[in-house]
Amino acid sequence: MLRALAAAEKHLNDAGTERPAWCAWVGAADLAVDSGQALLDLGDTARAHQLITEGEHLLPTARDKTRGVFLAYRAASFLDLKEPEPAAAAATQSLLLAHRIGAPRCVQLVDDLLPRFQPYARAQGVPELLQLAAA
Repeated sequence: MLRALAAAEKHLNDAGTERPAWCAWVGAADLAVDSGQALLDLGDTARAHQLITEGEHLLPTARDKTRGVFLAYRAASFLDLKEPEPAAAAATQSLLLAHRIGAPRCVQLVDDLLPRFQPYARAQGVPELLQLAAA
């Protein structure tokens, strides 16, 4: 699977601006985050989080909605690892950004994660996240 992911990244990069229309929208930020998501599924969490963070930093301000989605994905991945503190931080960032720019999809992504935070109601950042979500 890792070889297939590496090959797909190489082919996409080799295509440059001559990408097929169905993937012309994929930029370096999207590729980094999507590769990170795939690595999470494969259990390579350290590299996955590195790529997701890299993808978030590559996004221009004009793509803040996408940034909010990426942050929600990061929150979910930390919850999968049973790491509620960084999960709460990412979810809070996503929710604050979503409220600021009016991004209902991001709000929904975070809302969908809230039940997974319940077992960690006393962990750092979780009470604040739950309060923000309830507001």
